[in-house]
Amino acid sequence: MQFPDSESNVEILGSVSKALDVLEVFSHEKPEMALGEIANKLQMGKSTVHKLLQTLLHRGFVAQNPDTRRYRLGLRNWQLGNLAVGTIDMRGVAAPHLKRLAALTGEQLTLWVLENGWAVCIDRIESRHRVRNYTSTGTVERPEDFASGRCLLAFASESEISLAVERVHRKRGKEAADELEERLEIIRSAGYDTNPGDLWEEIRAIAAPFFGHTGTVGSISVSGPKSRFDEGAIEAMLPQLLEVARELSVQLGHVDQSLLR
Repeated sequence: MQFPDSESNVEILGSVSKALDVLEVFSHEKPEMALGEIANKLQMGKSTVHKLLQTLLHRGFVAQNPDTRRYRLGLRNWQLGNLAVGTIDMRGVAAPHLKRLAALTGEQLTLWVLENGWAVCIDRIESRHRVRNYTSTGTVERPEDFASGRCLLAFASESEISLAVERVHRKRGKEAADELEERLEIIRSAGYDTNPGDLWEEIRAIAAPFFGHTGTVGSISVSGPKSRFDEGAIEAMLPQLLEVARELSVQLGHVDQSLLR
């Protein structure tokens, strides 16, 4: 796969690329594979794949079951993965993506995370328009009450979802609680949510979650007054928002299986 922040038009070393192809062939569905399986999946010759595997074995990037002779990923990947994750600053990584999206839309951008059952705004970029909404960094809201929060909640633990559904049930009744569960299912399928004046009647928003190597990390919201957020504006902004969320997810270590060979 090609990461979104990689340079284009650079010379790629074929041998290194092939070795990485071997590492990326393993998956949750296929954690162990025989030499022939790997060669067939990558459409490479067995002798070439064998040489690559021996090199990766020597460096600890793959391991081999001594009984079945099948290969699996080695612990060296785990060591480097932990090192990479430990150096990631989410706000720092997200900042250029937010700036780019703000330049494209001209609207307020906010970055949200889920913390102890609350959605917390940890970063923002102001709209360039004179008429705008204002969400300050540090704002705290119940996640079930607005689009960004629901994007976080949709991929949260079962216990967090149950607590949110119970809160809605107590405040607004069973029908509203059922609607929340249905809406979270739609978010999981569509990858985004809209805010039709949920918290403030005059404010509209669209939001999308982004992911890291262990699951949902946060959500990004584009918001503004309903006078600028008609159906056409939302349709125009949505692909840009989803692309930024995807790129940020990849940069934070999320592996989208559809991007693998």
